[in-house]
Amino acid sequence: MSETIPTVGGLPVVGSALEVGSDPFDFLEGAAAEYGPVFRVSIPGLSFVCYADAKLVERALVTECDRYRKDDRERDLLGEFLGEGALTARGERWERGRRQVQPAFTPGRIAAYAEEMVGQTERVVGEWADCEVIDVHEEATRLTLSIVASTMFGLDSLEEAGTIAERVDAITDRFAPSRLPVEIPLWAPTPANRRYRRAAGDLEGIVDRLIARREPGDEDLCATLLSAMGAGEITESEVRDQLLTVLLAGHETTAVALTYTLASLATHPAEYDRIAREVRSAGELSARTDLPRTDAAVREALRLYPPSYLLFRQTERSDTVAGYRIPADTRVVCPQWAIHRDPRYYDAPTAFRPGRWSKDRERPDFAYFPFGGGKRACIGRRFALLELRLAVASILRSVDLEATSDTEPSPTPALTCRPDGPVPLRVRR
Repeated sequence: MSETIPTVGGLPVVGSALEVGSDPFDFLEGAAAEYGPVFRVSIPGLSFVCYADAKLVERALVTECDRYRKDDRERDLLGEFLGEGALTARGERWERGRRQVQPAFTPGRIAAYAEEMVGQTERVVGEWADCEVIDVHEEATRLTLSIVASTMFGLDSLEEAGTIAERVDAITDRFAPSRLPVEIPLWAPTPANRRYRRAAGDLEGIVDRLIARREPGDEDLCATLLSAMGAGEITESEVRDQLLTVLLAGHETTAVALTYTLASLATHPAEYDRIAREVRSAGELSARTDLPRTDAAVREALRLYPPSYLLFRQTERSDTVAGYRIPADTRVVCPQWAIHRDPRYYDAPTAFRPGRWSKDRERPDFAYFPFGGGKRACIGRRFALLELRLAVASILRSVDLEATSDTEPSPTPALTCRPDGPVPLRVRR
């Protein structure tokens, strides 16, 4: 067994900080190609071992998951804001929270959300004017916030949508790689940290006001959690933590995925035409509507642009992978971005080709994991996939979206893989 994990070459003292800060996507792809399935990345305050192989990711998330835990740094950064929510809780608190949230995400409940998803999409699309150029990321954010508010909080409208979007920007930007060769701790009084803290406080206040507006008797997530609190099963702070997590994660990742799906289709006219024909020939849109081409386009966009582009874990105890000993308390990164674009698993891996999902090809399970995997896989993944397929179908059966010269999105690494700036599309009715 080899004891020396290959380390990506970098500068003395600062290691690979400058390269990661400049373009972490390119850095990870290049390092995986050059160094193989396991390599170390050295950054002051943020060194980690990367598992750039589907089988090793499966080991960390499923087969040997008891050896790994949620990364301490991720918990420290997000835990101050999200507390004991689904993303940050551990152990018994995570299991209890999962049980409380689960009723909102059963197959029957998710299917029941379909009508609301379609209705909210039609409302947003109805506000677009012929020949108008929209920022599809801004519109997708507005839409996904409305869907979360109606399905999870039982609210017909969300006057705070613009404020929430601005505060989420400040939250996600805090996680963008710094161009400085050191990791900036959250306690440091930097402008980004101050914006983060203000935004976190504002969002907590908004969630408290949304809870106060709840009408009794509904079956949405907010009502379910409040009922559990009334029965003494969870605390008031846990209710807030779970709802904050759903509000943040439940709209941000889906808005990013919808943006990339629509932008990718608009910049690939042949694929766009296939999807448009499919959705316009379909009957009433519901959870049961058969839309295989639309599903493939969403799946392909999630492959190329996974909203969650890195998954962090930490070894609870030592492990041996690919012949290397990984000591306890080692930070481990499972890179969706690099694995989703690995030529071992995908032909023409950087091309947008939805048709690849209709072909039979053997791939390891974790050659594709946009929603994570194992027992901590995203609880809202089925909700998100239904929301994406119905949003794409509702939009394309109502309008045509044309690419402009600036449509090609440029991903930026923050809390999610969101576009770096507006993504313009022209509306044709």
